[in-house]
Amino acid sequence: MNFYIAKNGSDTNPGTKESPLATLAGARDAVRAWKKTGLSEPVTVHIGAGEYRMEGITFDSRDSGTKDCPITYAADGDVILHGGISVAQDAWLLPDEDMASRFSEEARPHIRMISLTDLGLTRDDWGEEIAIGAYETSAKYDDAPRGCGCEFFTGGRRMTKARYPNSGFAQLEAVMDVGDVREFPPQNYHRDWFERRNHRGGAYIIDRETAKRVEYWQEADKAWMFGYFYWDWADSSTPVTFKIENRVVYPKFVSGFAARAGANYYFYNVPEELDSEGEWYLDRETGNLYFWPWDGAETADFSCRGESLITCCDTQYLHFAGFTVMATMGDGITVTGCDMRLEGLTVKNIAGTAIRVNGMRNLVADCEITRTGKGGIYVTGGDRATLTHGENRVTDNYIHDFSEIYLTYQGGIDLRGVGNIADHNEICNSPHSAIFYGGNEHLIEYNDIHDVVLLSSDAGAIYAGFDWVAHGCVVRYNRLRDIGANGFTPDGIYWDDGHSGQTAYGNILINVKKFSFLVGGGRENQVIGNLIVDSGRAALQYDDRNRDGFVHGGWARAATNTPDAPHWKHLEEVPYREEPWRSRYPLMQKIKTSFETDPDDIDFPINPAYSKMRDNVVIAPKQDMYLIADSVYTYSEVCDNTLYETHEAAGWDAAIGCLREDSPVLRDHPAIAAIPFDEIGRNPNRK
Repeated sequence: MNFYIAKNGSDTNPGTKESPLATLAGARDAVRAWKKTGLSEPVTVHIGAGEYRMEGITFDSRDSGTKDCPITYAADGDVILHGGISVAQDAWLLPDEDMASRFSEEARPHIRMISLTDLGLTRDDWGEEIAIGAYETSAKYDDAPRGCGCEFFTGGRRMTKARYPNSGFAQLEAVMDVGDVREFPPQNYHRDWFERRNHRGGAYIIDRETAKRVEYWQEADKAWMFGYFYWDWADSSTPVTFKIENRVVYPKFVSGFAARAGANYYFYNVPEELDSEGEWYLDRETGNLYFWPWDGAETADFSCRGESLITCCDTQYLHFAGFTVMATMGDGITVTGCDMRLEGLTVKNIAGTAIRVNGMRNLVADCEITRTGKGGIYVTGGDRATLTHGENRVTDNYIHDFSEIYLTYQGGIDLRGVGNIADHNEICNSPHSAIFYGGNEHLIEYNDIHDVVLLSSDAGAIYAGFDWVAHGCVVRYNRLRDIGANGFTPDGIYWDDGHSGQTAYGNILINVKKFSFLVGGGRENQVIGNLIVDSGRAALQYDDRNRDGFVHGGWARAATNTPDAPHWKHLEEVPYREEPWRSRYPLMQKIKTSFETDPDDIDFPINPAYSKMRDNVVIAPKQDMYLIADSVYTYSEVCDNTLYETHEAAGWDAAIGCLREDSPVLRDHPAIAAIPFDEIGRNPNRK
């Protein structure tokens, strides 16, 4: 059965090719009506070429297909589902005289204006300025607005709110008062912080040059501040006020991890700083939006709707294929269901995450994800108690230039639950990690990851952490290259804070700025047969932070030093002593949890036991191969790793990033020779 949508259609039409419908909602309702006669054949809704302005649409169980009779919404030609408002260049205005006087003489000729009220919008539509950042704390304040912030694009590219400095960061000169923080100094915690509210923000000192700049801002107390105020993996923002004669800035929202001298930050939401291409400022009192468009831009897009453009709730065998989704303050597509297929889609220019999937046996394939404010593709499914696999798959997607607003912890792919797959994806150009994962028995393979973790040092291109029972995950045959930049020195594959039960083999890691592998003190981790080229500091790092914290009071002590510490509490939450865990992970049955246990016992879980680092090949001049804690040698196996001190000795061709056919590495190391080099990355022939 076929239904048709076209730009010249009407939702009063029957939906035939000759008499098409006008909207997805009209087609959805037509399919529902037809289904009442009995779903006896597959259904395809053909969406004709063109741009369709829409609010969010929801599909539910009434819209499901079956295995033999799926329901598909597919593009016929170039189809765009657009959740925003577009304004053509010929409708852009010159700034009003009062505001124009606040712009620099150099910027003034380039700046244009759009009146949002002339577009029929009100303050309720564009709302208030909203805090951003993975660790922003506005939820702890009674009067703080919540939700998503409106967005603006010209020429299809995200605009940056008028800021200083225009690129990069300024640095805090000093910190006078860290405020009412949750952690200070590092790894010392105020445990009651989460129960209290309206925390004191603190006081920071800015440098003289920046202070002089602030003096010229007419409404400095409307400025906001964004930064990594202590850790470079914890971004947040806050409104600020100033006592500028003393160079003091007062954040309203506390930085939960405190603040330090030298921390990176910038100010934004300042009209006087609208002084470069790609910047914008919204006067929320008048609704006038001022901007310096990207060169060559012919249209401007404003987005102020907060819902997903497509939401599926409790759906099955419903497929979407071939169209573009863009311009929403929320996520692009949200799916809860089973046996769903999202194929050949483009999701771009949205404030949230491109695609979110929750359920079983769902597929996200051959999609392009770009210009998101948060992450790329988030997938969860499966049951941890029974180790039932979700069987969701994320494959052959191109995920690039994402995480543009929230700069940390927004993965290109994020796998959660049990037994899901990410394979043959290309992920690049992001300030933080490419892949996050958590749970059990995921498979991450054949992905091409490059130019990520560009604004953080304590992070990994592939990252998981803080779980002693995360067993069964396999990371194999991935290529990671050019990880870190601009002085930031991150890691390649990073198992953080005691993460355990992981396996990585056959991966290729090239030009990782710090450690190619960083194993943070966990157990039963296998790093075997990987090829490592030009690590910045060392190829293989394995510490014993859990043991050091428990035995010696080291920096990670708070995770393990009492029976109610997070690692022990989390261990109790997982039925690892029951079936099927008992049969599948026999070493876990030996774990001893009594604090009466000798802390040197191999089965006391603080110890980095039963792990292997072997048969890895490292190619790098003057390379430190290892940074390994002594206890790792005591409790685990580190052996048979090989170092080649020059590219020439290894037969490595740096120009094309591979081993030559006559490489001694391929001749002498069977594990490396077995890597399917040519199969890594996106597959143009996927079916």
